[in-house]
Formats: sequence, structure tokens, C-alpha cells
Amino acid sequence: MNIKKTPFVALYATKLCALASADALRATFATQPSMKYVQGSALIALVAQLPGAALALLILYLIPGTRGLLPLVPCGMLLNIEHVFYEYLCAVGDKNSAAFSRCITAVLVLLGMLLCTPPRHGTFGLVSIDSAWPLITCGLSALVGLFISASLGGKFNPVSNFQVFRFAPIAMLQAALCPALILVALAMLWPAAFTPAPAFVGLMLYEACRTPFRRTPLESRGMNRLLLIVGGAALLGFIAFRFLIKIPLSDVIAMTCASLLIAALCAFGMFGKGL
Repeated sequence: MNIKKTPFVALYATKLCALASADALRATFATQPSMKYVQGSALIALVAQLPGAALALLILYLIPGTRGLLPLVPCGMLLNIEHVFYEYLCAVGDKNSAAFSRCITAVLVLLGMLLCTPPRHGTFGLVSIDSAWPLITCGLSALVGLFISASLGGKFNPVSNFQVFRFAPIAMLQAALCPALILVALAMLWPAAFTPAPAFVGLMLYEACRTPFRRTPLESRGMNRLLLIVGGAALLGFIAFRFLIKIPLSDVIAMTCASLLIAALCAFGMFGKGL
């Protein structure tokens, strides 16, 4: 599969073109003791999603071979909006409602993915995707986030500020580095058999380790041990199934191991400190 035809590219292009403002909110909120400023930062992050989506549409339109991804850009924008509401709920101290909102989003997005592709075309047949279902389910997830945030977020009296953009560069690096390295590495190592599914295994490990700021050496100790174990096992698995063991699933297992290895290295480099 051509990496430019992976739907994930459209979703992340939308995130990056909006300066990863939803991702940068948690670090921004950590510097804002007043809820008025928190609300102002969340409002600016919401506004940033529209020009970000427009820019992503333009870029994908101009790049050869990516115009088929254009219908998925609104889905990415809606997921970014839901992410803003999720971070806002965490900031107001209602983590249970934030987790509930995120679970609803996960279920709705999975439902949209299942409904949008006819079974005869396979899970990754981009040409067969009906973008209407993902758009509907992503829209519903954003509405759920809006409803919960409006109900539990208290009085809305924002003070406009642009502090979220101070953390945009590091948020963009954190958002883009790992998935970009994984997708490019898999596409280069398996140009004929590339499939994006193993990339998500590594991305799950990376996201589980993610924090708005780097951990201290003491805080990193447990994570470092986990990453060392996972990275070592992934390296051995990659060598074994790439060069030694030949079974029908060898390529998939080797791709998964490579994904985990890159994710472990990126997680340690971006969020860890010390050994």
C-alpha cells in the first residue's frame, strides 16, 4: 500500500496544520491557575481547528496521490475538537467525565470505521471507503464532548490568550515524530507488503508513555525499564522474523516489532530522562 493513501495521514495532517493545538493544551493549562484563562486557551484551540483543516485540505489537494484523503480531513478536525473538550474536562478536574467522553469517542470512531468499508474490499481499501459514516460518528463524538463540557465545565467566561501556541512547536514534534518515523521505516523496509496496521501497535506504546513535559529521572525509572524490556524484545523479534523465521505472518510480526522498537526509542527520547 502506498503510504500516501493511508487514511491516518489525513488525520495527522489536520492535527499538524492546526499546530497540534489540542495536544498543546495540557501543557498550557499547567501554567494557567485561573479557569478564565483555561477557557480562553480552549477557545483559541477550537478556533484554530478550522484554518488548520483548510490548510490540510489545500496541502493534500496539491500533493499527487493524496486527493482521495480529502473527505477524511473534516473527520480529523472533528476529532481534534473532541480532543479539546477532553483536555478541558481534565483541566476542570472531572477526569471521570473526560474518560467517559473519550470512551464514547473510541466506540463511535470504531463504529464509523466498521460501517464505512464494505467487507469485500478489506479494511484498508481506500477507494471503497464511504466517508459519510466516519464523518457522522466523529461529529457525534464532538457533540458529546461539547455537551459534557458545557454541562460540567462551569460558567463560561473566557479571557482570550494565545499561550497555547507557545507550546505548539514541542506538541507538533511530539505528535509527528513517532508516527512519521514508523510509517516511513515500514514503507521503506516493506515497500511491497506495507500495511499501516502494525504502526498502531507502536503508536499505542508511545501514547501510553506520553506526557506534556519530560519526566524527571525518578519519574522515568519505571517507564525506562518497561521501554528497555519492550525495545529489547522487539529488536530480537524483528531480527528473528525478518531474517530467520519464515512463516505466513513473518512480515506482519516483523513490522510490529519494528514499530514497537521505534516507539520505545521515541518515547524515551521525548518523555524520559536518565537511565
